[in-house]
Amino acid sequence: MRILIVDDEHNARNRLQIMLEELDVEVVGEAANGVEALEMVQKLNPDLLLLDINMPEVDGFDVARHLPDPGPMVVFQTAHDEFALRAFDHEAVDYLVKPVNLVRLSEALDRVRKRLGTPISTAFPPELIDQLRTAIGAGGTPAPRRLLVRDGRGHRLLPIEDIRTFSAREGEVYAVAVEREFMVDYTLVELEARFAGSFTRASRSELVGLTHVRRFLADGDAGAELVLADGTRIRVSRRRAAEVKEQLAELS
Repeated sequence: MRILIVDDEHNARNRLQIMLEELDVEVVGEAANGVEALEMVQKLNPDLLLLDINMPEVDGFDVARHLPDPGPMVVFQTAHDEFALRAFDHEAVDYLVKPVNLVRLSEALDRVRKRLGTPISTAFPPELIDQLRTAIGAGGTPAPRRLLVRDGRGHRLLPIEDIRTFSAREGEVYAVAVEREFMVDYTLVELEARFAGSFTRASRSELVGLTHVRRFLADGDAGAELVLADGTRIRVSRRRAAEVKEQLAELS
């Protein structure tokens, strides 16, 4: 079993490394953040991620959401107690409560060994990620200042202020920035909730960054257009127009 340790705390990574050596398990690498973890998964193809949940910008849930399928098994690390973790009853999921002890780590590895090679999906669907976030109360954390987006075969962190719109087209969602657009692995509903107050819903297929809007133009038919700083015009549906106008008024 080949293991990748993912934790933003140096001491926590060292602690796991020492225990895994004692258990005679191969550690193929250590990642200090979520982006690094995804890059190392692609390069090293580990069997298991020991994945910290509480990491800045790209947390453990974001990493899990972006893993390939089939991909590595995941054992989350968290400081939350077991009562809060009943939602982790999923065939691709186990968890360790920090500080991790040797006995519990050994039990988790035994559970993973039994599943390796079995035809189960290791994917993390959006509804499972939402359930896990809710279970540990992570839904109220501040919105990140950067978003993980796809960049070629890898990922990158894109500053939120650079994103003019989130646009849904043909079943995919794109973050449209000043220089180019990037595919994202989140639905518009998820993005709307995550960046409430920074983006407004112009239509079923478009979220618009409020700081990029320069003019609101009513069209006389209960609809409207938004004129962005670069001159781009975004159609606002009739059912959304009043709410969008109100949000813009609150910013002025």
